Amino acid sequence: MTHNRIRARHGKLAVAALFGMMLTWSTPAAHADRAADADRYLGVWNYDQPNRADATDIASVGQFGLGLLTFPQVGTVEFARSADGDITGHTDQGCTWHFRVNGDALDLSSTDQYCFNSVIGSGYNIFYWHITVRDGREQEVIRANSYLPYGTFDFELANGKRTRADAADPGDAARLFTGSWAYDPTNLAYLNNLTSPGYQPKTGVVQIDSSAGPLTAHTDDGCSWTLDAHGNTAELAPAGQTCQTPGGTVTMSFWSMASDGTHLISIMNSTDPHGDSSFLASGSSTRQP
Repeated sequence: MTHNRIRARHGKLAVAALFGMMLTWSTPAAHADRAADADRYLGVWNYDQPNRADATDIASVGQFGLGLLTFPQVGTVEFARSADGDITGHTDQGCTWHFRVNGDALDLSSTDQYCFNSVIGSGYNIFYWHITVRDGREQEVIRANSYLPYGTFDFELANGKRTRADAADPGDAARLFTGSWAYDPTNLAYLNNLTSPGYQPKTGVVQIDSSAGPLTAHTDDGCSWTLDAHGNTAELAPAGQTCQTPGGTVTMSFWSMASDGTHLISIMNSTDPHGDSSFLASGSSTRQP
């Protein structure tokens, strides 16, 4: 009995030691696998060109599950490693979200994340953001609560698609953006080319050139604004540019646009010489001959 106990005790110690060694050996590999899984998401990603026909990069906003309005999604997100080993996603509109690798996907690390977005002038809680990457292309689904002055609305992006910003040919910027662009007729159903507050029509022509190096957009008020282009997306750079007009100072705080070479989709936030802000959530222009 004594020898049997000793043998049993030795056997348990051996199993425990073996299990400990297996943990020691597997931990670096597990960390390496997780790091490799995270690598596919890191970097800057552009939304693809919004397309209402198949709802690519078109978000719906409504109450009680009813999609009342739809808006194109334009701009970038940059995924980077955080200090705790997870991943942060920083959007061009100034919000930062926290993610964890979840199997073959990237998901929010919590469902209570909130950001007040100064570009659109309201806050939201994203409780679901599911991201996958296949063959270098990103696909995502976003669900959120949008807190507007007149109530809480459901936000959903069911068919979000992005491409890496550095995957594009550097010459794409000139091909996709330079030229003369006229704002399309307004469309009340989509609030297209209608600014808020007040739903004022956005009209006129924007001339974009690259003669000075970066893209420069010349607007009808005589102002010029510089943009940084990467792939199908161009963004105001630096932010907060000002222009002196005969009527006073105009400030452009945010301008992001996506182009397929024929159509330009834009989001814009500016302040006129009287200090009144103007937000364009769904802008569209067509290249002129």
